[in-house]
Amino acid sequence: MSEEVLILGMITSEDLKRLMGDKLETENRINKVMETCKNSTTDWAKNYWFSVWQKLCIKYDRMDLYRANLH
Repeated sequence: MSEEVLILGMITSEDLKRLMGDKLETENRINKVMETCKNSTTDWAKNYWFSVWQKLCIKYDRMDLYRANLH
């Protein structure tokens, strides 16, 4: 038995979610930041949350969400 198969047999789905990230959780996190940005009332808050939203989209490779909701 190869070492790769042995290692993959020991990894659970929870471990994979922790290591790779859960797509639904990531999308929810990005959407919450986007809503917070939309609901911001001051320029400082809008700039801050927009920056956080942009960084999360880049970090999780979800620029499709960024482009779809940018206006």
